[in-house]
Amino acid sequence: MRPDAQHHQLFNDVKRGKMPGAPMNFVSITKKAVVAAFLLSILTTNVVIAAEAMISAQVNRVLTTADNTYGGCMAALSADPQDVLPACLADWVSFSCSGHFTDAVRGFRMLDQAQLALATNKSVLVIIDDSRRHNGYCFASRIDVVR
Repeated sequence: MRPDAQHHQLFNDVKRGKMPGAPMNFVSITKKAVVAAFLLSILTTNVVIAAEAMISAQVNRVLTTADNTYGGCMAALSADPQDVLPACLADWVSFSCSGHFTDAVRGFRMLDQAQLALATNKSVLVIIDDSRRHNGYCFASRIDVVR
């Protein structure tokens, strides 16, 4: 057999998924390598799972903006949202008065509740969601003023 014919036969065997001297075919080894690489990437990657949390706090400040920065309105709380949801930025929550995560009217109503709590020195219970953020600040999907 000519040397180029042997090379040609080896090439055809590899092309068909056969590796000379290997106990398994080339295709199954490749699939296993892909699966192993995928599993390794999952194990070494920090998996981020969206979450909600409830915070009991005082309202320290409220903020409104002329544009949609921070969702248009926010409240600074005495309890740090970042302590319960590390993906959130510190101290503030957004009510999305811009209408991005809720309609603007509801956002402003939640801001009204924060202002009421600030003016009357009442506590609030705030549910925050780290999957919805304005400029890194988590969205507050609910605010309750507590007596």
